[in-house]
Amino acid sequence: MIKQHLDLIIVSFVVLSIALYDTTIDFFLHLLHFLLEVLHWAYEWFELGIEHGVEHLFHTSRHGSQIITFYILLLIASVALYALWRVMPRLYQRFLAFMQQSWLRRKTELQLYWLSLTLVSKFKLLSTAMGVMYLSSFWVM
Repeated sequence: MIKQHLDLIIVSFVVLSIALYDTTIDFFLHLLHFLLEVLHWAYEWFELGIEHGVEHLFHTSRHGSQIITFYILLLIASVALYALWRVMPRLYQRFLAFMQQSWLRRKTELQLYWLSLTLVSKFKLLSTAMGVMYLSSFWVM
């Protein structure tokens, strides 16, 4: 069910984040800070593991193992960036196709729904939407 209505869920989160922009920004910044902190811990752990492995494997000094570790990490980052550079165009094309398909499907569903409503139901829907927007404007301001 989630996969069937994924684009609707995304749109609802976008609308909710626009209505609650201050809470969304605060939540996003806290989440980003937490993720960057965890990423930093993981990087330090990985770097320390490589450094100790090189130091014990080759019996080098601390400075020598730090230099070797730097070049190993530089090589890993270069390979990862090259792989990302190769994959990015395909991912972008898939993203564009998904967005276009989602837009057309929702637009068609909404047109069919609107055409199936009676005049009274259309009036009820529009007045409810306008009332919700009016009441939410007090909350946002």
